[in-house]
Amino acid sequence: MLFVLAGHGIDDLLAGSRPDGLLGMGVLAVLAGVLAGLGAWFSQRAAADAERRLRGTVLARAFERGAVDVAGRTGALLALATGAVERVAQYRAAFLGPMLGALTSPLLALAVLAVTVDPVAAGLLAALLLVVPPIIGGFQRLVRPLGGASRRTQARLTAEFLEAIQAIGALVYARAARRTGEELARRGEAYRRDLLRVLAGNQLFILVVDAVFSLGVIVAAAVIAAARVASGALTLGEGAAVLLVALLVTGPVDMIGQFFYVGIGGRAAQGQIAAHLAGPRRRDGAERADAPAGSIVLDAVTAGWPGAEPVLRELSLRVEAGERVALVGPSGVGKSTAAALIQGHLLPSEGRVIVDGLVGDPAALRERLSVVEQRSFLFLGSVADNLRVAAPEASDTELWAALDAAGLREEIAALPDGLGAEVGEQGALLSGGQAQRLAIARAFLRDAPILLLDEPTSQVDLAAEAAILAALDRLAAGRTVLMIAHRPGAILAADRVIALGGAS
Repeated sequence: MLFVLAGHGIDDLLAGSRPDGLLGMGVLAVLAGVLAGLGAWFSQRAAADAERRLRGTVLARAFERGAVDVAGRTGALLALATGAVERVAQYRAAFLGPMLGALTSPLLALAVLAVTVDPVAAGLLAALLLVVPPIIGGFQRLVRPLGGASRRTQARLTAEFLEAIQAIGALVYARAARRTGEELARRGEAYRRDLLRVLAGNQLFILVVDAVFSLGVIVAAAVIAAARVASGALTLGEGAAVLLVALLVTGPVDMIGQFFYVGIGGRAAQGQIAAHLAGPRRRDGAERADAPAGSIVLDAVTAGWPGAEPVLRELSLRVEAGERVALVGPSGVGKSTAAALIQGHLLPSEGRVIVDGLVGDPAALRERLSVVEQRSFLFLGSVADNLRVAAPEASDTELWAALDAAGLREEIAALPDGLGAEVGEQGALLSGGQAQRLAIARAFLRDAPILLLDEPTSQVDLAAEAAILAALDRLAAGRTVLMIAHRPGAILAADRVIALGGAS
């Protein structure tokens, strides 16, 4: 409407009169500027909101699929939850919006032109818009493989870089650091080349849009306006309005050209996230089963690790409430598989897993367990931070009580910062025995009715083992306990011993 009023103003000036509508033009100019600013602000806000929600969905699906499913692909998950999520958010907010605008706002502008100036010129310009969807769709199909290749290369690079950082000590000891660095440099160069191919495709699209569409529309608008003015159908000011409105027709399409690379990467990343979110969903909630509370039951369970033959076949075992049972056997017989089933990290292909009288959603079953594993994970942060993973609302008094029960109170109190002492990355600032007893203190705070001990002393020396076993004995009091261990000395006094493949 601003451009239409500008055309009328030109006619008024040529007629020697004061242009009408100056106030309206000023208001419309301010309104156009405000709306343009709001559009940019909303695009950024929408991208941030989409990124937050999508990252939460990706992480929630990773937790739902369980530790076994995501093991070995932490680098790929990192790339998915960071770069891929950012690209999809930008794609949805900064590409799909302008795409919709490119296909709708020109039609709206031409409708205004048809009503207020000339329906013939508007109709001829509208006919030119029919070439836009085929151009965009054709280029999307042409460059889609480039976006997919770039995303796959970046995912491999991220995974290998993360693995190299995590294993930097082993690489240095094995004298493989230089070779690994060279391989990462090669992967980085491959990613750079793939990214340049994507950008080259984007530049080609911009060239085609500018040459075929934008220039064509402007030239056509100039010819149409000149012809209509020459025939007397339009005034000179109305002809100028046709040219100005033609700029609105090409503007949104030019914007798509500028952001087309966002669409290339976003479509590829969206496909990767869709694959991550696909697959059978685990049941929400758990159901009461025919087993007493506080018990563990594996009922004719057959299970194996992904991509491998079943390790356990029709295994049935039962741990009654309050009972201490040791699960023993040589490596490879299925002890860790049974532990993964009980924790819900692994789903059986046949049979049922019943924990605390409940069967169903693994996340709900895990709420009934406290677990102390071979090497408990400690997060970068303080002693208090790691304890409050199990009980976020716990007071300092409760934290000290848990440390006391784990036999770690005096050692933590001797540190300069006490509960605020940093544990380092993966507990690097603590000894192996201290890290395990901190995990035991966390299990005290967890206060679940069932305790699973998965070889909790296998990573410490004999001196530390005695302190850990004493802490575990206190933790096990009043709980159902299933213990997995190789060394007889690492097993608490058990009511019963089950040998996998043998008799109990």
